[in-house]
Amino acid sequence: MSTNAERIIQIVTPLSGVVELLVLGCSIDDANIYSQTLRNSGMAVHLSTANTPDELDMLMQSLDADVVLVNCDAEEIDFTTAIRQIREISPLAAFILLSDNPSEELFFAAETSAQDIIERHDYAHLIYVVNREQQNMVTKKKLLAVTQELKETSQRYETLTETAGEAIAYIHQGMHVYANPAYVSLFGFKNADELEGLPFMDLITSDDRLKFKPVLHKLDEQHTADQLTINCVTNDGRNLPVIMDFTPSTIDGEDCTQVIIRDQSPELDIEQRLAELANYDTDTGLYNRKYFTEQLETRLDEALSKEQRLSMILLNIGNFQDIKTDYNLDGAEMVLKEVTRILNETTYDTDLVARFGEHEFSILCTPDTSAEALAKRLHHALSEHQFMVGEQRIQPQFAIGITHSDTPPAQSSTDFISHASRACKTALAEGTATNLFDITLVQNNGQKKEDESIVQLIDQALANDRFHLIYQPVVSLHGNSREDYAVYVRMLDDNDQQISPKEFIDEAVRSERMAEIDRWIIRNAIREVAHHRSNGHKLNFMITLSASAIEDDSLLLWICDCLREFKAKGAWLTFAVSHSDVIGHLEKMEQLAEGLHKINCRISLTHFPFEQEAVNVVRHLQCDLVCFSPDISGKLSQDKEQQELLKDYNQQLHQENVKTIVIYIEEAAQLTILWNVGVDFIQGNFIQKPVDTIIYDAEL
Repeated sequence: MSTNAERIIQIVTPLSGVVELLVLGCSIDDANIYSQTLRNSGMAVHLSTANTPDELDMLMQSLDADVVLVNCDAEEIDFTTAIRQIREISPLAAFILLSDNPSEELFFAAETSAQDIIERHDYAHLIYVVNREQQNMVTKKKLLAVTQELKETSQRYETLTETAGEAIAYIHQGMHVYANPAYVSLFGFKNADELEGLPFMDLITSDDRLKFKPVLHKLDEQHTADQLTINCVTNDGRNLPVIMDFTPSTIDGEDCTQVIIRDQSPELDIEQRLAELANYDTDTGLYNRKYFTEQLETRLDEALSKEQRLSMILLNIGNFQDIKTDYNLDGAEMVLKEVTRILNETTYDTDLVARFGEHEFSILCTPDTSAEALAKRLHHALSEHQFMVGEQRIQPQFAIGITHSDTPPAQSSTDFISHASRACKTALAEGTATNLFDITLVQNNGQKKEDESIVQLIDQALANDRFHLIYQPVVSLHGNSREDYAVYVRMLDDNDQQISPKEFIDEAVRSERMAEIDRWIIRNAIREVAHHRSNGHKLNFMITLSASAIEDDSLLLWICDCLREFKAKGAWLTFAVSHSDVIGHLEKMEQLAEGLHKINCRISLTHFPFEQEAVNVVRHLQCDLVCFSPDISGKLSQDKEQQELLKDYNQQLHQENVKTIVIYIEEAAQLTILWNVGVDFIQGNFIQKPVDTIIYDAEL
C-alpha cells in the first residue's frame, strides 16, 4: 500500500544540489525516515541530527544547514536559543517545526519566525514544504548575488565618475548635490564642497538665464532635457561656452538629473589640461612619479646618445611614519609642504623635481648641474629649517642619495632609479639626521659584505618567523563577486622595518634559500585564508611560486599537508608562476600543475609575453588565469600598438576559457582602455596599495 509521501513524489519537481538537513529533538529512526522520505522524492540529502545540547554544540563548529526540522514536543534542547544560534551561522536556513498538535505551537512558530509548522508524520506536507523552501533559498541567493553585483557596479560607476575626464554633476531641485573633480576644476572651484547646495542657475551667465529657465522647469518635472548649448560663468567670472547633456538619475535614493558638460572654449583644450593635471601630485604640486619616470626615460636616452652625464638625487624622510603617528596627518602634511617649498627654492628651474613616493622626493639634474653641490645646499636648508606644528617642533630625519648616469653606467631608467634608491637607503643606515652618499664610492667594496648580511637576515627570518605577508586586491572589471587578493612577502629586519623582495630575493635564490621562503609563504597564506573563511569572508589568495618551488618535488605534498592542518580547501588558492620559469622547468611544472588541479587549486601564468608560444603554454598547462607582462601598463595610454596586441591576445585567451589580469594600474585612463579591451581583472596602487591587514570596509 503506497503512502502519502510516495504519492506526492510524482508531482514534486526536486531542485538540484545537496540539501543540508538538520533534525533537532527527534529519534535517529524518525530522522532517518524524514531523510529517506526526501530522498525518495528526488532530493539529494545530507543528514545531521542532535538530541542534546552537547550534540548541538558539536555540530555548531562546522554547521552549514539548509533546512532545520525542529521537534517542538521534545524538551531536551532550548529551541528558542538553538534557532537563534543556528541563524547566526546559517542565515538562509529554513526552520520547519514538527508537532503532534501543530495548532498548539503556532505562538512558538511566530515567536521564532519559523517558515512553517506541520504534523510530525505528515510526510507529504513535509516534502511540499521542504521543496518550497528550497525554491525560496535559490531565490534568496540570487537576490543576494544581484544585490552584491549592484553594489559593485555602483562602486565602479562612482569610481569611473570620480576619475572621468568629462565634467559631471548631479542636480536635485535646481541645486548641486554632487560634482566630480573635472567639473570642479572646469568651473574654477577649489573643492566639491564649494559647489554643494549651489543653485545650478548661478553658473549660467545673466544673458542666458531667461533661455535656461524653461530647461530648469523641465528638469524639475522630468529630470531630462534636450542637449543645450549655452554660456556659463566660472567662479572667477570667466565666460565659458559649453554643451550640456541631461540624463535622469538617482543619488541617495532621490530622483535627480545627471549633467555632463563639455567645454566649447576655442582657447581651452580641456583634455589637454586634464592630461597636464594628471602629471602632478595633488598634495605638493610637484610632478608625480609617473611623469618623472617618463621624463627620465626620455632624457636618459638623449644623454646616452650624446655621451652626457645626468645626475639623480633621492630625498627620503626616514621617520615619516613616526611623524604621522605622533603629530597626526596635519603634522605630516605640514612637513611635506615645507620640504616641497625648500625644494622649489633650492633647485634650479632646469632641474626636474617630483614627489617619488609617500615620503620620497626625486630630483633629476641636467648635465650643467652639480648634484653634489645641490645636495649639500639642500642638506643645509633642511637642517636649518624649523618644522613647527603649533608650539611643537618636529625633527624630520632626512637621507639624501646621489647617483650619476655614467658611474656606474645606467643602462636603463630602472637601473638609474635602483642606484639612487641604494644610495638613499645606505644614507638612512648611517643613522644621522641627514647624510650624503654617493653609490660610486662603495660599489665594489660594499657589495660582498652587503650580500653576506642579507643571507644572515634571511636565515634569521626563517629561524624566527621574521617574514610578513601583505595583500593587494585583484578587482573584477565585470562584476565578478570573488574576493581575490594577491599575496606578497616582506622580510623584517632587527628594527621590524619591512625589507622588500627586490632587496633579498636575488640573494635568496643564489644562496638556495628560496624554496624555504616559498614554503613559509604558502603555509602562512593558507592559515590566513582559512582564518578569514572561518569568519565568513569568502576570499581567495593568489600566491606566487618561484623557480625553486617548481623544482621542489615534495611541494605538492607540503601544500596538501597545510590544507589539512588548517582545514582549508584548494579552491581558495591560485598559484602564480612566471612564463620564463615555466619555460625553464617545463617538465616539473607539468607535474606540479597536474597535482594542483587535482586538489582544485587554480594556476595563473604571469609575465605573459605577446607571443603565440605563450598561448600554447597556457593551453598545455590548462591555466585558469593569465597575468600580462607588467611593462605593458605604462604604455597603454599612449601606445595604440600595445592596445591592439593586448586586445588580440585577450580574445585568444578568452577562447581558451582563461581569465586575464593586468597589473600596475596607476591611473584612471588605463581603466577605460582595459574595460573596452575586455580584460577580466585589474590590480595596482590606483585601486589600492598593498596592505598589512585585509579591511573589508575598504574593499572595492
